[in-house]
Amino acid sequence: MSNPCGMTKANILRQTEVNGILIYLGTGVNPVNSPTQFFVAWGNTIKNGLIHTFNREEPNDGCLWFIDEDEAETKFSALEKALKENL
Repeated sequence: MSNPCGMTKANILRQTEVNGILIYLGTGVNPVNSPTQFFVAWGNTIKNGLIHTFNREEPNDGCLWFIDEDEAETKFSALEKALKENL
């Protein structure tokens, strides 16, 4: 399968579900925002193992790319916490 323009293979490191919304922490090759390699995604962002290579932030669907793994981990935890508080 070839990657559609603006998509890359998503390698999921962690995944959780809060209030019906999936949250992912993963890695990928992001040629658009290079050298970013880590992402946090939520909702239905990942399709057929692929993720958008650009940042997109909407309440129920989005992905953000990071250079630093610790920064991505912090965003993953903050997003998980925020969704739990909104239950």
